[in-house]
Amino acid sequence: MMLTRPYILVLLVILFACNPDIDKDITTDLQVEGNEIFRVSFALEESYLFAFQNLDAYRNADTLSLPGCPDILINETDRKVTLDFDVERDCPRGNTIERKGKIHLEFLQPGTFERITLISYEDYEVKNFRIEGSREFRQLLNFNRRTESFSDLLILDQFGSSTRVNGEYEFTLSFTNSTLSEFEVTGSLNGRNITGRPIRMEPNNPKKYQASCILSGQHLPNTGRETWRIFRNTTLATTHNLNYEADSDCQNKAIVNLSDGRQVIFEQ
Repeated sequence: MMLTRPYILVLLVILFACNPDIDKDITTDLQVEGNEIFRVSFALEESYLFAFQNLDAYRNADTLSLPGCPDILINETDRKVTLDFDVERDCPRGNTIERKGKIHLEFLQPGTFERITLISYEDYEVKNFRIEGSREFRQLLNFNRRTESFSDLLILDQFGSSTRVNGEYEFTLSFTNSTLSEFEVTGSLNGRNITGRPIRMEPNNPKKYQASCILSGQHLPNTGRETWRIFRNTTLATTHNLNYEADSDCQNKAIVNLSDGRQVIFEQ
């Protein structure tokens, strides 16, 4: 007996309802999720050095001394700095990463011991993805400590698919002769991935960065571990781990250990 179309549709609905893993198997590519994890992490960390410079540092900076060698435009009245990466030049430092667009930094002093640096992006691209939104870095009494918070920050891949994240981070900075030499960061984020699923990241070990490596164009930390969870429903999540390993001459690696045992390795 031949089934009519309505009966076929009913059977398909029943089949998928009784087998919730079918959708997961069809629509989930764990390696794509690993790529997305690295993309989000790198989008956050590649701007750290820009955020940790104060207004005086930008007043005295040479454009060739910054990663990407941007034009440095300063609005003294509004205490704003614009880093313009659309100007072509022979860049001796930080030239391993392709950047386009602008980063805006605004330096606020709401209190005697409080400093706030706001970062916003204008048509900004790094590597093959785009960043949209703003971030707030705050310094209180301790000169060596910073906090960061952001909401609804968008990281878009080369196809325009976006990851939306919110985060809270803490930083400990170390200086040598008043110059930033290294820093470490720990914090968590949450949001949704490119398929609309909730994501959550929790730190295991702080990430540690060498300023000299960043200035040479290598932005990956030399150590750090994070746990990333991508939720299939309100209670079921797939867990991936992001680990960093140090190599010689700042050639560090980011290794995403996928939930199925595979690894995705990124070398900047």
